Amino acid sequence: MAGNLTLTQSEVDTLVRDGFVILRDVVPSHMVQAAKEVIETDMPSSERRLLAPANLATHPDVIGTFKNSPIAEIMRNAMGPYPDVVSCQIAVTPGHDKLYGKPVPHVDGSWSGTIPSNPDEIDPVKGRPIDSEKYFGPNDEIRGSNDGLLWQDPERRISLGSYTALVGIALNDQSEPGNGQFGVLRGMHEEVARAIQKQRDMGSVIGAEGFEWPRIRINEEGRPYLNGLPESVYRLAFGSKNHATDDSWPWPELTPVCLNAGDVVIALHSCPHTATPNLGPNPRMNLYFRLRRWRDGNPNEGTRRVGHGVSDHPDRGYFGQYLEYPDGYDPWQIAIDKLCNHWSDWDCVGKN
Repeated sequence: MAGNLTLTQSEVDTLVRDGFVILRDVVPSHMVQAAKEVIETDMPSSERRLLAPANLATHPDVIGTFKNSPIAEIMRNAMGPYPDVVSCQIAVTPGHDKLYGKPVPHVDGSWSGTIPSNPDEIDPVKGRPIDSEKYFGPNDEIRGSNDGLLWQDPERRISLGSYTALVGIALNDQSEPGNGQFGVLRGMHEEVARAIQKQRDMGSVIGAEGFEWPRIRINEEGRPYLNGLPESVYRLAFGSKNHATDDSWPWPELTPVCLNAGDVVIALHSCPHTATPNLGPNPRMNLYFRLRRWRDGNPNEGTRRVGHGVSDHPDRGYFGQYLEYPDGYDPWQIAIDKLCNHWSDWDCVGKN
């Protein structure tokens, strides 16, 4: 990868087919080591936290793994322009962390928080609590525990935040399945887009609580859980097999993204993904950057209050605040259009 600042045609083809692509040896080792030292000093490796302290997520040595390495230019050449990143997600999964059991893949941008434990408390059509205020609260600007929002727009047309690409940088060896890999539902990005297109065409809510996308599902044991996927993806993806067939990878519907330190994975927003249990002794350490192609006419592009790099809802402020837009600029309709046609954000697709 050294010196190569564009995706090869083979890499573009893989991205289009699978919804993700792995790039080897992109981030220099001294950048990886500097970021690890910052994280290990201020965030114990035995502690799993979805959201790291702001001083770590914005530390120059941490976000420098993206901004000052070849991946920043690779993404500009593949996607096109994007706002400067100001933060990231630091994802550490300690050793021997089972992550509550079976991984639950999702598409980024949904709300998460406390939900009913009794399935009788859930509306069977929309998949939301019957007493919604008890669990969601009266204010849709309040973030859930994953920073997602219950609704994106004041008219409640969209319940799904979105961006263009998730860029994951490995800070340690994750080459053997079962060591906390980022797991994906390979190839399901197009089915996600088709499901959203159907919601749009039906005049449905886009995302959870829309057509065939209950916000809360009931699992095989009769327990409710927050649902990050449309029903058609479940029908198509579960039961499929990937290349990992040994006992070290007991989730056949998921493809493990096996990385070495300095490797990078690029995944579409619409590619369902999840953290997976770390069955090994060492912590899994990744950095994730959420990028969205620059949107002309948007006065909030590049402003720190959006939280570029970490936010999965960049049409709102990072803390859920509504932003001002000029007359004639409808960020919600643009978001729907992009969710229905994710390749419109990529310069390399069809042009390489």
